Amino acid sequence: MIVDSHCHIFTSRIVENVAAKSAMVAELGLHVQDVGQRLDPGKLEESAWENNVDVCLLLPTAAPDKVRAENDRHLRLSSRYSRLRTLATLHPVMEDMSGEIRRVLELGIKGFKFSSFSQRFELASREVEAMLSRIERIGLEFGWQPVIILDTFTRADIHFGADPNHLTRPETLMQVVRRHAGINFIGSHMGGLAADIDELRRHLTPASNLYLDTSNAAHTLHEADFSDLLSIHGPGHILFGTDWPWFHHADEIPRISSLLEKAGYNKSDQATVFGGNACKLFGLKLT
Repeated sequence: MIVDSHCHIFTSRIVENVAAKSAMVAELGLHVQDVGQRLDPGKLEESAWENNVDVCLLLPTAAPDKVRAENDRHLRLSSRYSRLRTLATLHPVMEDMSGEIRRVLELGIKGFKFSSFSQRFELASREVEAMLSRIERIGLEFGWQPVIILDTFTRADIHFGADPNHLTRPETLMQVVRRHAGINFIGSHMGGLAADIDELRRHLTPASNLYLDTSNAAHTLHEADFSDLLSIHGPGHILFGTDWPWFHHADEIPRISSLLEKAGYNKSDQATVFGGNACKLFGLKLT
């Protein structure tokens, strides 16, 4: 089973904004040519079928007053296609947060995605601490250990003009991992997109509730550094992800498979990365 744990259905406005930032596109190795043609969720479904990807997880984020609408948009999209599933999002200053947490859990959604730099909040703030505690508490009511995916673009202040305090860096990611042992955290992009490798090694130490996804990281990390992170965290804590629409399944599956093999991951380890960990965390089952 293959699960792509990191996909987006962006608006054309977001894609145009990103594609116009040529320095960032080059730094991250983003595939922006014809990206507009990949905004249709049907194209993601088609790619999944063609490349034997069983599930693609959609990751929404939103401003405080747009959370429910964005969650509903992603629910509608995922309901139309057999291989698409969605997570939900929240915001630390939204209204009726508890109600939205319960609503998405009742709908069978097993995780939340946050992008602190674009949602404009500080991970170490009191509001975020209250939100994480609420997610953890309500998760217990449902007999579920919450899963949270955090965006980790460490240079969003440079390329997007984001507040530096709003970045999720390896150090701040590890701080919330330690404070909330009852939540499983996934640091996207191997824990720090465009982060210094020494910073990743120093701060992101193995933890039972810390996972990393591979999205985009193979395009920003040196192969030896990528392999080093794979060795440090082990196959039980790595998830495959592409960061669609910026990258394609046809390219990313063999690329990541090759990196896993070079890091000494056997076939069983690779199966765990490509699908097993995601199935465990999100309770995914084929229908």
